[in-house]
Amino acid sequence: MSKLIPGRATAIKPRFAGLALCVSLVTGVSLAVQLPRAALAAAPGVTLSGNQFLLAGQPFVPHGFSSIALLNSAWCTSKSTAAAASNLGSAELNAAMNTWNANTLRFQVSQPVLAGPNGAAYAQQVESGADLALNAGFAVDISMQDQSLACGPAEPLPSQETETAWATLISNTALADNPSVMFELFNEPQNSPASTPATDPGQETWADWLNGGRPIQPTSSQHWLAYTPVGHQDLVTYLRTTLNVTNVLIADGASSAEHLEGMPILSDPGSSYQIAYAVHPYFYTPGLSAWNTRWGYLTSTNAVIATEWNYTASDCRTSAQTIAPQFLSYMRNTVNVGILGQALDDFGSGHLVADTGLDPTQCGTASPGGGYDFMHDYMDTFSPVPAVPTGLQLTLAAKSINLTWNAVTDNAGVTGYNVYRNGSLLATAAGPSYSDTTVVPGTTYTYAVAAFDAAGNVSAPSATESMAFSDTTPPTQPTKLALTPATTSIALKWTASTDNVGVSGYRIYRGSTLIATVKGNVTTYTSTGLKANTTYSYHLVAFDAAGNLSKASATVSAKTK
Repeated sequence: MSKLIPGRATAIKPRFAGLALCVSLVTGVSLAVQLPRAALAAAPGVTLSGNQFLLAGQPFVPHGFSSIALLNSAWCTSKSTAAAASNLGSAELNAAMNTWNANTLRFQVSQPVLAGPNGAAYAQQVESGADLALNAGFAVDISMQDQSLACGPAEPLPSQETETAWATLISNTALADNPSVMFELFNEPQNSPASTPATDPGQETWADWLNGGRPIQPTSSQHWLAYTPVGHQDLVTYLRTTLNVTNVLIADGASSAEHLEGMPILSDPGSSYQIAYAVHPYFYTPGLSAWNTRWGYLTSTNAVIATEWNYTASDCRTSAQTIAPQFLSYMRNTVNVGILGQALDDFGSGHLVADTGLDPTQCGTASPGGGYDFMHDYMDTFSPVPAVPTGLQLTLAAKSINLTWNAVTDNAGVTGYNVYRNGSLLATAAGPSYSDTTVVPGTTYTYAVAAFDAAGNVSAPSATESMAFSDTTPPTQPTKLALTPATTSIALKWTASTDNVGVSGYRIYRGSTLIATVKGNVTTYTSTGLKANTTYSYHLVAFDAAGNLSKASATVSAKTK
């Protein structure tokens, strides 16, 4: 939060102490439209493939805002975070998505509170706030903060407290179960982007960022206590192997995330590489060469995201205002890096948002700032996210479960739909229907659908619907039963039955007694142990895996010799 630190938070009376799922953080007013949490968890969320973010398997550029609302709690509060918390609700989220074209929200959370005695309660508060955004269709980034608005001392690198905070958040919430949630390891490390390891305990370099393990101490102007940092590599390993987190992880660069040059690439012990790198390019006025050197170079090989950016009222009529359109075009068109503006809800600060209605700031107006440029030169270049499909219905057919839903007809230019079954992408459909012919009798399936457009924007998934595939169609009647008698046996032969799924077998009766069962691919049987010169009658019934029985074949008799 390089440009959002007005001073250490004070212990004023909190606006709220806890949250219930899907309610406004202060007023208790329910969101107008809520999607079941399971619907979001069911769909594959944010992943990485090389240098590309994906959402539900489609190319995805996370763009939107950082939020300070979830920094506010009974244990850490300030005027700005309390105001942000009171405004977090359906109106704000709708404005962020529909007015600003946002598809991602980054929630800053307090490391000291999570690691403290009230960490579990605070973790659930964080989860409730994140759920508001997830249920509204946003991807979410949870960013671990140790700066003043988080009531922390602004330690320069992760610590044991950072691990404790992540453990508290993961173990007390289901956030890690939702692949639409990303985790930003530690906000704005303060190490320099120097490649040579330092020996001075008052200086930190990339070696300390990567490995930690070397005692460091503050300068006279800093307020944290001497400690031994935890390296980012150890932090990644801890989340992956101890906390079993599989979500995308985001690692901030050096010098308050201003620099990525020289950064060691982290190893990911997970099943695939799911680590992105964050830059906070507040100081962008040096121009194109500096942009390429500081972070642009990395975008050819790794996923990069700007998890904070703005320019403020004091930057109006300076080079920051003048060069902002060129910078935003570079981020969008040259390196295609997502930007999360700082901040959604720091109202009246002269940053991006002028008021609780999310009107943009603009130089030369009564609410100066960089909001207008951010909206029109960056956010408006993205297509609107398609609306969430509604009306999903399932019907049972002989060999399939058929899905239909209401077509999405908003201005997003929907080109198709992702169909999810039991949490995995099953297929894509060009229109609002799909027939799942790969179902197995006796199995229950859960489905959801999401709309996507030509630009790769994917809606939040629909509410889920479930159905058991129960085959109710019996096999056809066995025919042409023929008997060939011998002295003490009779051989049976018949024409096979057919079934919509498959014939599992035949039950063979002598008289009214079941004497044998054979497999569905068998059409002969020999009845043995019979008396000579005796008449016996036979019929058979086909059955399938669902237990459906055919009509009995004609009864045929024969006399042994």
